[in-house]
Amino acid sequence: MWFIFSALAGLLYTGDGLLRRHFLRKQKDAWAFSFFYSLVGAIVSFPLMLASPVLPTSIGPWLGALLVGLLIVGNNLLLFKAANHIEASIIGTLFKLKYVWIFALSILLLGNAFEWTKLGGVILTMAAGIIIMHRFKRPKDNTGVSLVLLATLFNALLIIASKYLLDYFNAPSLTFFATFLPALLLNFILMPRARSRIGSMFKADWKVVFGICAVGAAASLALNQALSLHDATSVIIISEVFLVLILAGEHLVLKEKEQLWVKLGSIMLAIAGAAMILL
Repeated sequence: MWFIFSALAGLLYTGDGLLRRHFLRKQKDAWAFSFFYSLVGAIVSFPLMLASPVLPTSIGPWLGALLVGLLIVGNNLLLFKAANHIEASIIGTLFKLKYVWIFALSILLLGNAFEWTKLGGVILTMAAGIIIMHRFKRPKDNTGVSLVLLATLFNALLIIASKYLLDYFNAPSLTFFATFLPALLLNFILMPRARSRIGSMFKADWKVVFGICAVGAAASLALNQALSLHDATSVIIISEVFLVLILAGEHLVLKEKEQLWVKLGSIMLAIAGAAMILL
């Protein structure tokens, strides 16, 4: 079942990424979009949490949930802002650095055993990112690249913290209380001119925004369910095979066609890395 939920998360995150990329080309306010992303996620996950709540009785896991919220706000803002600068496929390949962090932190912080096949999968996915960054022209100010590289660390810490908290929450409860609710509150508190920016995006595009964010909420639920069943490195790398759908979507929908064969080579390495995880 972990594989099914991992694949589902990858599929949903792919759709979410393409839709976000398309939307943020027009609407540049990453802060406001991040707020709606957490708001819709909280709305979607709330009834599922109520149906089968599993909650900790000590303060430590609740503080961990707050930390997850902070990491999510940082991760979302970095990635949403990066989408204003570079293609979705380049974001996806650069984002592979998170696999190194997840692999290392799983061993150091979660006590997972070292496995050569997982290391091989990480190396192949990293190679995919190195190839595509070597061949593509980098943005003049490197803003998008820098944002994505920083987001890899935020995302890895988020995954490790979520995996740890699943000893105290079930997947729906974690999704509501850690993935979305703290991020929703923190986003509103930290956002400059929050009311006017939220109101402006709501009036202009609320139907589109809620639709995109609902896909993201479903992806988060699937990912947390997969993490509750298997180790973090395997779960995250399996979803990598869906990078091929990002590529297809770019060509069919977003019309981003630069260096097709380089992208295809990167995808094949990513798929090989995922295959090694399954050995």
